Amino acid sequence: MATATTSYEQPTTDRASWHPALRPIVTGAAAFDALMGIFCLADAGRIGGWLSISSGAVRSIGVVFLIAAVAGVETLVMPRLGIRWIVGANLLFAAWCLGAIALDGPDAVGAAVLAVAAASSAGTAYVEARLAR
Repeated sequence: MATATTSYEQPTTDRASWHPALRPIVTGAAAFDALMGIFCLADAGRIGGWLSISSGAVRSIGVVFLIAAVAGVETLVMPRLGIRWIVGANLLFAAWCLGAIALDGPDAVGAAVLAVAAASSAGTAYVEARLAR
């Protein structure tokens, strides 16, 4: 009778295998996302005025910020989940900003701010995914 040896161990995704720059990036991004989410929810009217978008759109962006913050904390606390949660949250935020540009009709300054936010969020997602390899 032949037996086969099978390993049921999961690939290593603990903090020890992370690139040294990844933890500070995820920590900083999670803190920034939490602060911006709270700011967007607390002062949606003023931010909406600055960007020429509705306060509802600012509140929804604040919620997405908070989702990204939770994903960042979850990634830091439970690294076995991998980096995909925070990368996905950053990409969701980038898409949400582009959606606000397309659907809420901000002025030139608002569109520029939202476009820069989308690009920086997508860039952060790329860097996090690249460093996690």
